[in-house]
Amino acid sequence: MKIKISMRYFIAIALFTFISFRIYYRTTDDFRIGNIMHDMPHQESWEIADLSTEENSLLEHIFNQKFTYIGKGAQSYAFASEDDKYVIKFFKFKHLKPSWFVDNLPSISPLKEFREIQQYKKKRKLLSVFNGYRLAYDVHKPESGLIYVHLNKSNNLKKQVTVKDKIGFTRSINLDDVNFVVQEKVLTSRKVIFDALGDGDVALAKMYIHKLFDLYLSEYSKGIYDHDHGVLHNTGFANGKPVHLDVGKLYRDENIHKSEYSQKDLTIVATKIAQRVYDRFPEYHKDLVIDMDNYFKEVFNQSAGLYEKCCLRQ
Repeated sequence: MKIKISMRYFIAIALFTFISFRIYYRTTDDFRIGNIMHDMPHQESWEIADLSTEENSLLEHIFNQKFTYIGKGAQSYAFASEDDKYVIKFFKFKHLKPSWFVDNLPSISPLKEFREIQQYKKKRKLLSVFNGYRLAYDVHKPESGLIYVHLNKSNNLKKQVTVKDKIGFTRSINLDDVNFVVQEKVLTSRKVIFDALGDGDVALAKMYIHKLFDLYLSEYSKGIYDHDHGVLHNTGFANGKPVHLDVGKLYRDENIHKSEYSQKDLTIVATKIAQRVYDRFPEYHKDLVIDMDNYFKEVFNQSAGLYEKCCLRQ
């Protein structure tokens, strides 16, 4: 009987703990100062050139504003400025560094090997994300909406920003102590395209899609491309300009210059858009798919076969 009662208490406590954590994460998105800080070696390749007077002035204007939490992605927490024109993103090291548990596994086999493998994977992921932002800042700055990247800790900014988190708590963050980027604030491609279709403005939706294709073609021409094809939430528009928001998976690959590679990658992008449109606005799907195929004919002198893939099979 005592064993049964103890088991019930254990299950009740475990269930309470689980529910409490779920409520906490849903309520706060687990934004904590500790989750945006990480001690790591200085990387010379992540340093950027000195800013111009105009760039410093803009940055000062941005940092003097208060920021409000707007959401999180796989790699960062995002906060919008008071004037709603800029976003500051703090890297979410919870997913970019090994957990405390892994780091403290004993140095005995097979735990040692497991620890080293996990540490290597996290390090490789972190380097990849930071290198992606550094690459974008170097060769794709306007198209990625990047205003500033702070990938190494520093001691020269001497600036603190005030942020309001998801549940309304205000915190002050010393910018020298954290890694972050500043970008233009945009509306996601998903929103602008779906809003246009919701209003029945198919021509406007087509224009947005064409601009996105142009954005990707500009990347291919620079020998860079994004391994993550989450097009509708990884891209957006600022004053009608297409912007590649999440550049943490941007890579350099000279093969993407070649038509057979760039066409293949853009076909994946187009297919993703076609699938999402079909899910929300099936009545416009065929029209948009035909238009996308015509875009491919103009650029690559051949269709992407989207109509055959997406329409004839439905």
